Amino acid sequence: MGLERAYSKWRDQRFPLGSSNDALDELHADLALVDTWVAEALIPFVGHGMYRPIQVDTIQKLEEIRDRATELGKSATADEKRLAREYVGYADLLRSVYEHYLKTVEDSGRPT
Repeated sequence: MGLERAYSKWRDQRFPLGSSNDALDELHADLALVDTWVAEALIPFVGHGMYRPIQVDTIQKLEEIRDRATELGKSATADEKRLAREYVGYADLLRSVYEHYLKTVEDSGRPT
């Protein structure tokens, strides 16, 4: 899957809902923050070729989110487990599109 396909898949995906569970809702906020970082880098790049590097280790943050969601899902209600799985899936989708972006930038010879 190339950048354009990964980008389209990400843009077509509904962002997961929040939760009344405080720990899950904090996780939701962190996921929304990383989604914003990725959007601020990818939308200008895909739409206009403008490169805006992210100044945070996005991959590491997505791994942290994924790990927290997995852990929270272990001791949750059925609905909370489903939501935690959605967060994991969305984090994986963000990671995929971001890695495709980094590869495309690297292949273009731009410094990362």
